[in-house]
Amino acid sequence: MSLSKRIFAAFIAFIIVPMFVLGSVSYLVFQHINQDKYAEQTEMTLKAIGRNINNMIREANAFSDFWVTTKDSVESLQGAYDPSAVSEEAKKQNQEYESLREQELLRRRVLLTSPDLKSVTLYRNDKRIIKVNYIPDTTIPLEELESNPVYEEVLRKNGAPVWIAPYEDSRLTGANNLFTQIRVLLDVDTLKNKGILVIRYQMRELNRIFDFYGSNESKLDRRYLIVGKNGTVLYDSLASLEGARFPDLTDTSSKQGLDLSTAEYQSKTLAFQGVKSLVSVADLQDLKRLGIRDGWKLVSVTPWRYLSGDMEIVLRWMAAIMIATLACAVLFHRLFVRRTISFINRVVKAMRRVERGDLTTQVPVMGNDETTSLSKGFNRLVRRVSELLEDVKQEQRRKRKAEMMLLQAQIKPHFLFNALESINILAIQNEGRKVSKMVRMLAKILRISIQQKEEIRVEQELEHLHSYLEIQKYRFDDLFEYEIDVPLHLLGEHILKLTLQPLVENSIQHGFEGIGYMGRIRVTAREEGGRIAFFVEDNGIGIPEERLALFAMRGETSLEEIYGESPESGERRGLGLGNVADRLRIHYGPSCGLILCSSPGFGTVIKCVIPKTAGGDTHEA
Repeated sequence: MSLSKRIFAAFIAFIIVPMFVLGSVSYLVFQHINQDKYAEQTEMTLKAIGRNINNMIREANAFSDFWVTTKDSVESLQGAYDPSAVSEEAKKQNQEYESLREQELLRRRVLLTSPDLKSVTLYRNDKRIIKVNYIPDTTIPLEELESNPVYEEVLRKNGAPVWIAPYEDSRLTGANNLFTQIRVLLDVDTLKNKGILVIRYQMRELNRIFDFYGSNESKLDRRYLIVGKNGTVLYDSLASLEGARFPDLTDTSSKQGLDLSTAEYQSKTLAFQGVKSLVSVADLQDLKRLGIRDGWKLVSVTPWRYLSGDMEIVLRWMAAIMIATLACAVLFHRLFVRRTISFINRVVKAMRRVERGDLTTQVPVMGNDETTSLSKGFNRLVRRVSELLEDVKQEQRRKRKAEMMLLQAQIKPHFLFNALESINILAIQNEGRKVSKMVRMLAKILRISIQQKEEIRVEQELEHLHSYLEIQKYRFDDLFEYEIDVPLHLLGEHILKLTLQPLVENSIQHGFEGIGYMGRIRVTAREEGGRIAFFVEDNGIGIPEERLALFAMRGETSLEEIYGESPESGERRGLGLGNVADRLRIHYGPSCGLILCSSPGFGTVIKCVIPKTAGGDTHEA
């Protein structure tokens, strides 16, 4: 492929394609934002509708309270009649006619009180049934009502209403599938059970609620559903899906389906009846306090084409503008940019190699213009950066070496002072055999300490630790006992020498100070991923919480600051723990070091973490 074609391909790949991707991503992001904003608006709408439904059910409950609290209110309707069925002969009998007229007026007054009420049925305890129907309706037989599971719930609530929505149980909601309320009718004076009251409502208020929120503006507009706990559509604002199962209306193959069992608000893009739609679900949980048996869900379904609106037109305009821009850019590229792009591509590739750490990168110098000067300047800059980086590396290595030597030199006299002090005390006490053993132990310790290697095998460090503990046991007879338990497979690993001994020394010098019981020190180790964790545990006096906080918050690691000791004991007690923490940090890096856990009266645990792969004198953090 010729250079011109390669440059043009690069131009398409790095300019045109990103422009197309940017446009597409912008469209998708805007669409996503539009969906989120609409979902938030829908959530507020569903909450408002939920409050209206709550008020509707509360008003229906308040109306039925009239039947529960008014004496003989239902029985007074027993003689209600159809005026067209009154014979002329009966009308001539004025007294009978007036009685029937009063009953008819009472019947009409009840209907005016709640126009949504369609039937009232009272199942008296004496097996009589009193019913008033404002539309042709069926009445469930008393035996069938008593065998229904809802009957026990109605008796248990003893006057509180129980609601059954349409299509939840057609035996209770009647042939018209109306909203049905069932409750116990109580005697006003004695509050005894007089029977079961069944009231059926048409709930035309639901149509007015959903019409107000725009569900009938267009067949392409959003629709609202009330869905029962088992997924049955109890109400559809467009009156075409009532009785259907909501899960069957959505794309069941989608892994991001809606979970109707949750009480949280949900809004997802699904295929509803084969049409891509934004489906939002809100829980009408507050209705349970009003007698709704199972949780109802309020569902809003909005077709995606309604949400996208004029986005498709915007997308077509973006495509047209992009094509025109492409044509202009190609012309400009052919006339002016070809050579410059070629040079810039070479420089960019070189810069990327430098970013990856290749400081040997050089840009070929060609031509005799500004690009030539830029190439020479870039090459000089890379060479200078490489030189400075090497100088920094050398300086850092020298600095780490000096710090390690200083810290190691600091801890050796510290331990030697304590060991010689112990031997001196035994010599004064004329314990010659003990002095001999302690000198041999001290010789083993010094043999390891004077090695030039910074790291030694764990086995050697434990031998050093054992010798130190034996010396201290000679000095502090019957003060403590110790146990070392390290797995055999870890003995060949490497550790910074003189690491464990200062940690044990802290337990002896401070943890067991003034105790009246046998002290115990336990040294264990285990693998933790790619690291080795050593644990030094004692049952000493512990560290106060406010002193321990100095280690965690400010990094103070000397015993003088942790335990609040006086400076006069600084050399004897103020170096070990701090030096170990600093040496580990310098040698292995910030991911390794010490962790303290202590409580007054419960002892102290010190955790020492080192890399498992550590080994050799040239290890660098």
